[in-house]
Amino acid sequence: MANTTTIDVDAIYENGVLRLKEPVDLPDNAEVHVTIQTSTEAKTPMGRRLRELRSEIMRSGVTPLGWDEIEDEVALRRSE
Repeated sequence: MANTTTIDVDAIYENGVLRLKEPVDLPDNAEVHVTIQTSTEAKTPMGRRLRELRSEIMRSGVTPLGWDEIEDEVALRRSE
C-alpha cells in the first residue's frame, strides 16, 4: 500500500470473524492491513486514562514514540 491512513477501531472476534464495533469510512473491497492487539482490562484509573490517551493519539494519526524516544524525552525534561 503506497499511501496509508491509520484508523484505530475496536473489534470483537466471534465465530472466526472480526466484527468492527463502529463503522469505518472505506470503499467496498478496500484492501487493509490488520494488526491485532489484545489487552486485558485496565485495573486502575491511571491505567484506564493511559489507554484513553493512547486511543486519542492513534486516532490523531500521530506516530507514537518508541521506548528510546520516550527515554530521550524523559531525560531531556528532567535536565530542564
